[in-house]
Amino acid sequence: MAASNSYHTGLHDRRGFDGILQFLMGFLVLSILVLILYSWKLGLGMFLFAGVYYITVETVSAPPDNRTEKFMMWARNRPRRRPVLLCLGDSLTHGNLSASITPEIPIKLSAALGMDVPSSGGAFVDPLWVVNAGQNGITSHTILNERLNKALGCYPDFIMIWIGTNDVRAMYCASWGKQVVSMNNLPERPNMATFERNLTGILDFIRKSSPVVKVALCTLPPMGEDLRSGANALIREANEVIERVAKTDEKCVVIPVFDRLEEYLHKNRRGKRIVPVEMQPLLMLAMAPMYHVARLFNWNALSAMVGNKLLTDELHLNERGADIVVDLIVQWLLSASVAKAIAVKS
Repeated sequence: MAASNSYHTGLHDRRGFDGILQFLMGFLVLSILVLILYSWKLGLGMFLFAGVYYITVETVSAPPDNRTEKFMMWARNRPRRRPVLLCLGDSLTHGNLSASITPEIPIKLSAALGMDVPSSGGAFVDPLWVVNAGQNGITSHTILNERLNKALGCYPDFIMIWIGTNDVRAMYCASWGKQVVSMNNLPERPNMATFERNLTGILDFIRKSSPVVKVALCTLPPMGEDLRSGANALIREANEVIERVAKTDEKCVVIPVFDRLEEYLHKNRRGKRIVPVEMQPLLMLAMAPMYHVARLFNWNALSAMVGNKLLTDELHLNERGADIVVDLIVQWLLSASVAKAIAVKS
């Protein structure tokens, strides 16, 4: 289903999931009719199946609690400000299909600075207000053309950009490419040239709008834990693009996510069982209900079921992988003088 015009507001939406939710709602109605008019056993089974997946899809497509529009309303009523970190990205940043990184950043930063660890319960906590502008399924084109202008209304002091996994997915597999193009209403199937052009456009837009903001581009994580796969050859090529674009901006640094995760896998990989990346959609369909509905497993346990150390469904991170990424982000913030920014705004 092509993206609706309502998706171009710059705010979080449910593209790629709204049609599924409508289908599941219809399936729920059908199951009730089957239960009443034909077979209660069949109808009940259909109802439970549709109900579980409706809850799952509703949960994974829901906007993050610390989303852009919520922050803008919340910040208006604050008597004082704290430094703001804006996180732009896809599902890896969104954090509903992947272990969530953004709530952990203020906690780890506080510990690194020797400050009191912020208590949970609020979407935005001291000493650093973290805004999550990530969304499942979007691409570098979406960030540039739909999200960036609205997100910069948060007046960030720091910007972390972690985008490109869906661009690479579209390059790797033709069927995934059609899905990504349709979901994001793209003018063409992503390739390395369009990816580089979009990243360059993102940095140029930021510099014109917010000349002094400090920016970090994260390299993409592995796509599957087979580091010698064709998918990861494309990931490495995309990461070279990220590094090349970052060099064009003296205030932009690269957070080496891929290198750190690759290092961990080399040190901790055991056995030869490696799930092919093509299994990703099926693994996501199986794992998401177990995490969000059954609530019997965390992402680490689910990834262990398929022999993985850092990735759940070959695309998204478990808690162990997210923890590594958060450490890297905190290291960047410390090197970017976040302590001084906190002191100035205290």
